[in-house]
Amino acid sequence: MSASTNPNESSQMTAPSGGGGGSSGGVPDLMKIGSIPVNTVQEVETAILEPVVRSDTFARFVLPNKGLLHSHSKVEIGLTNSAQEAIIPVGIGAYAFIRRVALKIGNQTICEIDDFNHYYAYRSLFVANENQKEREQMTTGRAVSHQFAYQNRTAVATDGAADTLSGGGESNAIASGLGLDNGRDSSQEKGEGDLGAGILDGTNYYEPNTWQLTKQPNAMDTNLYQLSLSELCPFLRHNQIPLYLIKEQVALELTFSGVGDANFSSERVALEAGQTQKTGFPINTTDLRMISDHIFYPQELMLQYAQANSVLNFTYADYRLSKYSVAQADAKKQMIRNVGGAGRIVNKLIWGIQNEGTGGTEDNLLNAYSSYACAKDYTPGHGANTSQNGTATFNIKYNDTFEFPIDVKNPARHFHNVNQAEGMVPFVTREEYSNEGESLTTRKFLGRVQNTELDGRFFHLSQRLTSQERINSRGIELYFRYDGLPTAPGTEYTQRVFLEVMRTATIQNGYTECYFA
Repeated sequence: MSASTNPNESSQMTAPSGGGGGSSGGVPDLMKIGSIPVNTVQEVETAILEPVVRSDTFARFVLPNKGLLHSHSKVEIGLTNSAQEAIIPVGIGAYAFIRRVALKIGNQTICEIDDFNHYYAYRSLFVANENQKEREQMTTGRAVSHQFAYQNRTAVATDGAADTLSGGGESNAIASGLGLDNGRDSSQEKGEGDLGAGILDGTNYYEPNTWQLTKQPNAMDTNLYQLSLSELCPFLRHNQIPLYLIKEQVALELTFSGVGDANFSSERVALEAGQTQKTGFPINTTDLRMISDHIFYPQELMLQYAQANSVLNFTYADYRLSKYSVAQADAKKQMIRNVGGAGRIVNKLIWGIQNEGTGGTEDNLLNAYSSYACAKDYTPGHGANTSQNGTATFNIKYNDTFEFPIDVKNPARHFHNVNQAEGMVPFVTREEYSNEGESLTTRKFLGRVQNTELDGRFFHLSQRLTSQERINSRGIELYFRYDGLPTAPGTEYTQRVFLEVMRTATIQNGYTECYFA
């Protein structure tokens, strides 16, 4: 069976955001019994938790059974000092350190995400530019806020000669494109002999000041970041766990990335241009901790709510991963992959295609957390002078029906589908998303040219399923074709598909049961 191949685009609309749950707006069922007086006192108690198990591969935190767990709780994490200059991947920051997350109550796993760092590369699309600059660079280490890159030019000569780039500081500054903002207002002017050719005339270019996050001047200094618990566990975006009603152990488990790499660099950091030596980037286990906030209401109200709610139900979204290898040559032909979901209620699919290559992913500003768009100058083999934009085509089949009567291949429609799936617009440029346009500057960041490191590397796709019904025993089939995937750094790709599935957790008499909706 094959999907339709008509080049026209489907006009079928997606359904509004589905799902429901035991809570909304961050207020659990527990807090919805009766009216709460406007003068009700709310207290927050902060607990600093050391992991009960800690290593460079794994950490486990046990939460105290008191109050309600606030979704704004944090995990504090960092890398130990290295003599080598490097940064953590600019797209997702310190979330690159986490390969798997699991939240458990007793012997029940409430939520878990495998390859969490790749899932979060998609989630990072929706962090606003101003938040990237003002907050994220400090708290998580992400540095993908954009700013205009300005070049100084000489005034036009009296003889009408063309103006030229100048390093003399003349006025007449022009914007040459967008570049990464390192949080500083000034930049360094570099000559051709410093870090390569100039932007316009081969003489001068402007580069952000050094941006080093893993090297400190003092060996006693450390780099620590804070990861939000509600990002690690999407369950907590709309639910606050009533810990004081639970008699079982509540634990957060983190499996770290880079395991199997002697230097831990393959998933954790991006090296400065020209550096090949890897001196080691282990987790700073000494300062690894969880900062958990617990909400308390007056005791009589807490008891009242407990007596009125012997059974609490939470319906929420969790994520299941399907991944497989795709050869660059095979991707030119239509491929069909069963991505699971049989017997589940699936809200949406999220997917991207990564090239982890053979030369080391740390040689890129994004490390392994790129999702590739097709090349903008692709020659499909129809003779000379036929260069064109490559295309990514997809459709989804479930319950014996295609989501779209006509396969989707227009990059603008891909972007629109992502917008509809999440209810918000991704904060990426056209060039970064679809490899089209010329918005990125050739200005360098840590010695790397941005318009070659970032173009077409944020091409994540997602689709909310129109029919919010249970998937039959045949599961979900993803039909896809990529015409024009690049061959570097390697010809073998990994496609990751995350299914958003509905689950239900029940807390009764202090004990928890969890099952698929």
